[in-house]
Amino acid sequence: MRKFLKQQAKEVVEGRISLPQVFVLDVLKDKTSMRMGELAKHLSVSTAATTGIVDRLVKNGFVVRGSSAGDRRVVNISITAGGRKVIAKHNQARHKAIISMFGHLSAYDRNTYRDILTKIHRHLKENKN
Repeated sequence: MRKFLKQQAKEVVEGRISLPQVFVLDVLKDKTSMRMGELAKHLSVSTAATTGIVDRLVKNGFVVRGSSAGDRRVVNISITAGGRKVIAKHNQARHKAIISMFGHLSAYDRNTYRDILTKIHRHLKENKN
């Protein structure tokens, strides 16, 4: 697990992109655009925190801001071609690391691991304070 996390950190550092920025790009990659407030809610962080993350992504050319035709106060965020390239590269590296880490396990062991993680996730979700 440590090797996997180290590899993930290496990819993030080499790409000069933070993990929160990766999360934002991953959310946006399948959408045409998303309102800043929606994005903050999806990430479970404040709108102010999301704005800071998005500011850095805009500066690097990975996302663009736009306004709503109906309401200029609404800020829409869209991923750029550069942002799509970065998240695709990151996801490919993550996939490779996961295969390296879990590829030697049997299907039974992988399914058992998944079932345990699912139970933990369900427990955490049900007991969220």
